[in-house]
Formats: sequence, C-alpha cells, structure tokens
Amino acid sequence: MIWWQNLPFFSIIGSLLSASIAFILPRKRARHFTLLILGLDVLSGLLLLHRIILLNAGPFVFQMGHFPMPWGNVIRCGVLEAFLASFFPAVMLCAVAAGQPSLEELSEKNRESLSCAIVLLLITALLAQIYSNDLFTCYVFLEIMTLTACALIVLRDSGRALMAGMRYMVLNLVGSGLFLLGIVLLYSLTGHLLMEPLHSSIQALSQAGTHHRSLTIILALMTVGLCVKSALFPFHSWVPDAYSSALPSSNAILSSLVSKGYILLLLKIYVRVFGWDLVLASRVDHLLLLFSLSGLVVGSLEALRTTHFLRMIAWSSVAQIGYIYLGLALGAGLGYRAALFHLCVHAAAKSLLFLSADMLQRVSENRDRIQCLRGAARRSPVFGLCWTIAAFSMVGLPFTGGLISKLLLGEAALSHSRIVAIISLLALALSSFLHILYFLRTVILLWSPDPETTGPVPSVRVGGTPLLACCTLAVASIALFFLADPLLQLFSLGLSQF
Repeated sequence: MIWWQNLPFFSIIGSLLSASIAFILPRKRARHFTLLILGLDVLSGLLLLHRIILLNAGPFVFQMGHFPMPWGNVIRCGVLEAFLASFFPAVMLCAVAAGQPSLEELSEKNRESLSCAIVLLLITALLAQIYSNDLFTCYVFLEIMTLTACALIVLRDSGRALMAGMRYMVLNLVGSGLFLLGIVLLYSLTGHLLMEPLHSSIQALSQAGTHHRSLTIILALMTVGLCVKSALFPFHSWVPDAYSSALPSSNAILSSLVSKGYILLLLKIYVRVFGWDLVLASRVDHLLLLFSLSGLVVGSLEALRTTHFLRMIAWSSVAQIGYIYLGLALGAGLGYRAALFHLCVHAAAKSLLFLSADMLQRVSENRDRIQCLRGAARRSPVFGLCWTIAAFSMVGLPFTGGLISKLLLGEAALSHSRIVAIISLLALALSSFLHILYFLRTVILLWSPDPETTGPVPSVRVGGTPLLACCTLAVASIALFFLADPLLQLFSLGLSQF
C-alpha cells in the first residue's frame, strides 16, 4: 500500500496506545501529551484529505490481516471520512485546551491523568467509528465510546454527576442492546459483518421479496438503539443532568462529539448496509421524521422554560440533535448534506457555548441562574463575545454556519411532498423563533450593566490557551458560513463515495 493509506490504522492504534501512556504520566505532562496526540490526529486527517483530493482518488480499503470474510476487519477511507477524522479531533483539542482551568478540581483528586486517558480512548472510538467498515467492530467501539462518555460525566465525583452518569449508562445500555440485537439478527440472515457484503446480501433478499418484515425489524432496532444513544426525542431525558453536572470540557466533548459518532454510524447503516430505497420501503424515515420534528419543538420549549444557564444550553442540544436527524429523515442527497453540515455547525458552536459559559460563570461567582449572570460578558468581554457568536450560530443568524444549516434543511424539506414540506418548515420556523427568544434574551442579559456594580466594570484575565481555543471555535463557527460552498461540494463528493 501507499504509505499515507496506513494513516487511518496508525491514528486509531496510536491514540489507543497513547491512552495507556497518558494514564501513567504526571498530570501536566499527561495534559500536554494529550494535546500533542490530538494535534497529530488532526494533521493525519488533513494529510489524508490532501492526498485524496490531490490524487483525485476514490475511497481506499485497508484490510487488516487479510482474513477472509466474515472474519476480516476492513478500514475504509474517502473524502468524507478524512474530513471528519480531522474535524472531530480539532474540536476535541479545543475542548481539552479551553477546559484547563476546570482541571484544577481533578488535580486535587489526582484524576487529571485519568481524564487525559479517557479523552484519548474516546477519540480512538470516534476515529474507529469514522474509518471502520465492519459492523461488529463499530459496535465494540460504540461501547468504548459509551463507557468513556460515562466516565467523563462522573469524573467530578459529585452527587449530581454520579446520578447523571448512572442515568446515562442505563439508557445507553438499552440502546446498545437494541443495536446488538439488530446485528445478531442481521448476521443470522446474511452471514456477513462487513458492510459491502452485507449490502449485497440485503439487496438480494429484498429483490427476492423474502424476509421483508425481518429486515424492517432489524432496521428499526438499529435506528431506535442509536437514537437512544444520541439523545433524540423522546430518548433525551438524561441530557439536562448529564450536560450540566460534568466538567466544562466534558460537557463540550459530550454534547459536540459523542452523539455525532452515533449519528455517523446510523448514516453508514442507511447508506452502506441497507440503502435508502430499503429505508423508504420500511417507513423508518417516518419514525425519524416524527422524532426529529418533536425534538425541535420540545427541546426549544424546555430551554425557554429553564432558569439555569447550563441546563438551557443542554436542552438546546436536544433541539439541535433534532435538526441533524431531520436531515437524515429527509433522505439521500439534500437531506444528508444538510445533516452533515449541521453536524459540523453544532460540534463547533455547542462546544464553544459550554466552554465560554464556564468562564462567564467564573466571573459571576460560579452562579448558574441566568438572572444572576447579568453583566458577565462585560466582565469577560472576549468569552462573552465567543458565547454570543455561538448563540447566533445556534439561532441561525447571518454570517454564522447555523444560517446555512437551516436553509439547507428548508431546501431538503421542499423537495418532499407538500404535507412533509409544510410540517417541516413550520417546525423549523417555530424552533428558530424559540431559539431567538431564549438565546437572544440571554445575550442581552449577559451584556447588560449589572446594577450592583458601581464604577468601572472589573475585568478578569485568563490564560492564553483557553482564550485561543475558544477564539478558534468562534472563528470556525463564522468560517462555516463563508466556506459553505466548498464544504458542501466536499460533502456531496464524500456522500457519492460513502
């Protein structure tokens, strides 16, 4: 093989081995080592993307061990995989770098090295989800991702965090069980675990007109299992506690990246395993449409009702996950492009919301009530500006990536039947209006003068690393608007090769 085609394998194995090294390093060295490994993962993905585009090559396959099917394990990489393999570690790098001030709490409990090992295990699982072309391997790393995400929640070791971690684990194990049951049934029907042979066998069964009900049940089990794990309505009850109890860097990683790994796996199942025609025939897309549209409205209403800062951001994640699943429900082509674009928009903006929110709370005596944060942006203007940019992106205001996402979703909805288009557009409009109410209300409050403060507004200085990380995510949220055309072309090319 060409040397650069080995990069996906070495990215996964290197991150996995690095987790063991980080665990035994002193806390500062472990943190620096983790940032280094994440940076190398970013460079690896960018190099892959550059080589694939430069050589105008299609996706390539790395067959590990050259074992025959169905025991072989295959890594597959194309344009879309290479882009996500650089984008996800980049967001995680910013989250870890910006969350350094909160790690002092872990230092007192000698858990900072442990947290670094967990982060590296999590990026290993995410990279495996991106590259793996084997359904059972995806399941194995799915469980690694679940366990590491739960560990990130309970690192704080408070009562709320432990309860949130328990709820997260119980509901996610239900989703894992449903997904594993789908894999077992699918293997019993086809005898394959690799995605391309699975696709051929499923298409043959579909054309023969046999096992239609069985295939529908399997697809529904896998879909619902991954919906539970990614917190799509009505399986979202663990989100507010989990995203408001963990450390800021953990909140950023959980909300912006972990759910994306589950969604990406579902996209692989729809495209590589079953095919969109079979998804349409099974009517599973109707189920997704119902869940996603409900999530848009319910998540936004709950975010409007809550009076807690972090819980408001957490509830908005329920609505944003609904946007991504709405793109999947609207189908191949326009819908998938919209889902992928909003996946990137949400990863950058949601991570920035949690990270900058931590800084705004720090300059407000760590208070969590929204009304108690009046003037916080004036005390920390840079982080206030970062939070404002991320909020504008979630609302979908001009010059942010969120505007492109909502336009793409509206375009995808208009390509469907009249009733689907009307319902989808109404839900999008209602959700956007609710987003304006609670996000812009909070922005105004953050920038309003605090009547209890007399004289000049005291400013708070923080280290350069968290500041640089948050500014990077803010620039990314804006850059997604101006770079929308090349990104959409890349997504179209990637989906055609996916």
